[in-house]
Amino acid sequence: MTAHAEQLRMRRAPVLARAADLIADNSLLVVLVAVLGAVLLGVAQQLTVADSWMTLVAGREIAHHGLPSHEVLTAIPYGRTWTDQQWFAQIVFYASTVVGGLRLAIVLNVAAITVTLALVVAAARRRGASARSTLLVASVSLFVAPWSWQLRAQALALPLFVLVLQLASSDVRKPRARTFLALPLLVLWANIHGSVLLGAGLVSLAGLFGLLRRPLRSAALVLLPWACVLISPYGFHLVGYYRLLLFTSPVSKVIVEWQAPKPHGYDLIFFAVAAITVILSIWQRRRLAYYDIAVLAVTLAGSLRSGRGIVWFTLAMAVILPSVLDGVFRGGEAAIRRRLGLASGVAAIAVLLVMLVAIGSKPDSWFEREWPVAAARAVATAAATAPGRQAVFPSDTTADWLLWKEPSLRGRVAYDVRFEILTAAQLGSLVRFKSTAPDWMTPAAAYPVLVLDPSEGKRRVVALSAVPGTRVLFRSKAIVVLARPVG
Repeated sequence: MTAHAEQLRMRRAPVLARAADLIADNSLLVVLVAVLGAVLLGVAQQLTVADSWMTLVAGREIAHHGLPSHEVLTAIPYGRTWTDQQWFAQIVFYASTVVGGLRLAIVLNVAAITVTLALVVAAARRRGASARSTLLVASVSLFVAPWSWQLRAQALALPLFVLVLQLASSDVRKPRARTFLALPLLVLWANIHGSVLLGAGLVSLAGLFGLLRRPLRSAALVLLPWACVLISPYGFHLVGYYRLLLFTSPVSKVIVEWQAPKPHGYDLIFFAVAAITVILSIWQRRRLAYYDIAVLAVTLAGSLRSGRGIVWFTLAMAVILPSVLDGVFRGGEAAIRRRLGLASGVAAIAVLLVMLVAIGSKPDSWFEREWPVAAARAVATAAATAPGRQAVFPSDTTADWLLWKEPSLRGRVAYDVRFEILTAAQLGSLVRFKSTAPDWMTPAAAYPVLVLDPSEGKRRVVALSAVPGTRVLFRSKAIVVLARPVG
């Protein structure tokens, strides 16, 4: 062995030793993170939803035509102002499909979710929580908001939330210069997802808690995060965008995902976890800083206002609650033998890598098994002969997928899942199409091609199929494509 090779070996030895110690000391947590990644790869076919296709379509639009300012993808709101706040996340996901196909976009999404859990675990441990409590809370958190695992722009914001929370909460306990690293993270976040407002609030709140001790420094932490929110190509136009989303948008009145969760069905898990969190926080309040209580209260309030906010409460709870739970448990943790812990952690990582290789070798068609290409082709062929923009009236789930698969439909599909760019009247018209009102067919009357989702109502499929002159171009359990004369 040469002297240079020997030096490299000696340098690597401490790194490998530290890695082995980290895995052995946190073996069950390593297993949990690796298992989550492996499971997500295993269900990769279920990770693409309407928002996924919207993210990819918008990314392609930016890559080919530049940042949008007005709607050009759909017919109903065509020409309306479109502030695409999530532009950077969209271009990142689209770029991944250019480099490695849909598989790489899904792997990127899985990586973001898995890294987020790893950061949550690390943050809880840095706060002094035991591995036992961290494992228990992190495991429970995985069942609270599983819809957050789907491929969408929000996935890239999840690790940023944990990093910003960790920086802000540690600053309240002991002010450090590194807290200001949260500012560039917020700038990045401001171009990824609208939840950056929550991130800015976390840092600003930390500044408020330090105003009496270090007024100038704390004032900077209070004010600068809100300036970071506006560092975007859209600048001050974002003010109107956030005002629309938070206060004036009609979406929350008709779209379930934007509404407050109800105490039934799957949401019962959220309400149970929220109740336990409140009880433990009151019972073990001495283990919580006032900042921690404020974070839990703010994120819980956001969750109760809209189901879309549950994921942020879940992450905050997973970071903060383990140290609280340590006050409930009595006695020390059961020690795991070093060799067993190291072996189990390494084995879990190996399984994750095997799954990664297996999924990475799949063709794009495998990931789109639930999305029949023949249906998209039938729609595009029928729409090609339709005059004007009013060509295709889709279902909520298929609109962006159609735009992704058939770029020729750009501007000719009635609407997509960006419901926030619709007016109240336009949104009301779409709701009427799904109702039992006597004139429920009217919103789609001008469109010669209809794409229906039988799961949203078989009655509509039967009624529209029975209209004279209507032809069935494609039919499956998930999608029905109809063509009919109009005018």
